[in-house]
Amino acid sequence: MAFTCVAVFGACGLEGELLLTALADAEFGIQRIKAFADEGDGETVMYRGRPVAVYEPSAADFSGVDAAIFLNEGFSDFAIIDAAEDAGVVILDCTDTLAQRGDVAVFCDGVELDGESRLFAIADGVSSHAAALLRLLPEASIRAVNLAVAQPVSVCGRLGVETLAAETARLLNGQPPEPSPFGQQLAFNVLSRQANSGAALEHSLSSLLSSGGGTVAVSASEMLVPVFYGHTAMLRVSCNCPVDVSALKQKLADSEQFRLFPQDDITEASPVSLQDNETIDISAFIADRQDETVFRCTVVGDNLRKGAVHNIIVLLKILIKINI
Repeated sequence: MAFTCVAVFGACGLEGELLLTALADAEFGIQRIKAFADEGDGETVMYRGRPVAVYEPSAADFSGVDAAIFLNEGFSDFAIIDAAEDAGVVILDCTDTLAQRGDVAVFCDGVELDGESRLFAIADGVSSHAAALLRLLPEASIRAVNLAVAQPVSVCGRLGVETLAAETARLLNGQPPEPSPFGQQLAFNVLSRQANSGAALEHSLSSLLSSGGGTVAVSASEMLVPVFYGHTAMLRVSCNCPVDVSALKQKLADSEQFRLFPQDDITEASPVSLQDNETIDISAFIADRQDETVFRCTVVGDNLRKGAVHNIIVLLKILIKINI
């Protein structure tokens, strides 16, 4: 089907801005965008060079809407997702609301659709990038995955980016930072994230890895670091059989989806190396010295350009092609 009218909730955030640009560039035939955001009345967003009025989510009317996209930043009235489902529109949910129901498949680039569902939970960037790597292993070969994730401040939206920029400028000029909306300063600091953020990541990645049969235990901890864009996830992967690390590294080196470090004169993957590049970067890929069924690596990816927005665009292309 053609998606001629799409509602975007959280349209004023960083992901919302990126999504509207991506929707316009993809040429899906979308003729109308309905934009919504918390405290959005009176705001506008740009779509194909034209301003689009933004409304409060409570004003949402799904008549004539083909698909509704729910982003994290600037959207908090999750009951509206139920209203969209009742209206029969296609739903792409990035808020973890549908994922937690248990009857909605989690989607990321590389996942094959099963059935004719109109409800989709969209995976976050870390889950998507880790799953892309781990799909190179034989099906049902993974027993458990442990992640320690350094998240950039952009996972907190525009507020995180603007707060880090302002605090850094003040501190470098010998001025104390103003009171932080995050409780403590972000600049030159590391903050633990709320436990429920790690739980969402655990559920998403476990769902993606368990789709081939069996259940993969996933444990994740997150911290917020003074980096604007790009997450760094340190993985410890336990498998059911010994892992051929050399063969797995060769698959990574042969794939255009990944960059395996060291590369050229750069020894380690890092958010800085992501500039002007849309690959998933892998480094520190080693077998565990005590257990041949375990390997470790570091996964670095762009949380905005290659995160939920990328998954949304990929999914919409598939839905249009199969006429959902």
